[in-house]
Amino acid sequence: MKRLIGLVVSLALLTGIITGCAGTPAGTGGASGSTPSAADTTNGAPETAAPEAAVWPRTITDAAGHEVVLEKKPERITLLHTYYMEHFLLLGTPPTASAIGNALGQTEALEKSEMFAPYLEGTSITDLGSAREINPEAVLESEPDVIVTFSAQGGLDKTYDQLVQIAPVVLLDYTASWQEQLLDCAEIVGKETEARDLVAEIEKTISDTKEALGRYTDRTFALFRTDGKAFITRGDAKYYETFGIMKPQGYPDTYETVSLEAVAEMNPYYIVFQHNREAAAAFVESLASSSVWQSIDAVKNGRIYYFDENMNTFGPLALRLTAEKLVQIYSE
Repeated sequence: MKRLIGLVVSLALLTGIITGCAGTPAGTGGASGSTPSAADTTNGAPETAAPEAAVWPRTITDAAGHEVVLEKKPERITLLHTYYMEHFLLLGTPPTASAIGNALGQTEALEKSEMFAPYLEGTSITDLGSAREINPEAVLESEPDVIVTFSAQGGLDKTYDQLVQIAPVVLLDYTASWQEQLLDCAEIVGKETEARDLVAEIEKTISDTKEALGRYTDRTFALFRTDGKAFITRGDAKYYETFGIMKPQGYPDTYETVSLEAVAEMNPYYIVFQHNREAAAAFVESLASSSVWQSIDAVKNGRIYYFDENMNTFGPLALRLTAEKLVQIYSE
């Protein structure tokens, strides 16, 4: 079993005008909600309370309706997908094992992820292989106290009965808000008070960012992924509303594949690829000889940027880093 050791990356924290802290899993007690947008910031946590002593054992009702008993605070957390890594890192309880997955099949090494630093410094995480194929043997070897993933993960129907024989399995609902998902993860490790504080801090950071960027109404911002052949829109209507930025005319409110000609018609002021850096850069390079590509405002003026692909979770760390990077870009 190979190990991901020393996953160290430097992550700059928000400074200056940004103060405060900061598709995809679920709500406390397994409650289901409407499918979340890329950046749902309206469903906040309760007001900050005095630290509470965690009580063990505890019973959690997960998103699938299972009553999961945790006899003690989990020390070894196994994730069947990296989606929840940021939540446990924020809570100061890094996973000891994780599978890795990317819907487009282009997964960047974790040690290159801007988003995960500095939370993994000195931490060793067992690599469980691809999240596309759950490997019960690898999970067993990771010696988990608890196994966590989202309820809709592919392959769970075939492996769930095996997994519960290894350790308690908590299934989270990726359709809930990021606030609820963070609180759900906190319930697993007895960090509810810390989670409520983090929610308040991240919400303030996002609010400050929106206020700072609100004056740039003349600048449009287009967020994409790519399959190497076309552009895949990655910012929905809620994303733009959350950060107070303008989308180009013609940019869809949902995730869609669009052509180069469609992007040229949008003519964005900024173009950002939130994708595997190497794959995105190769795609941009393939467009270099295109007169259509070269006619776009963002291209002509050198306003092409690359964001960490792990930010596609639109979770708490992702949103906090998004706020930081947007302020940096708009301030240049």
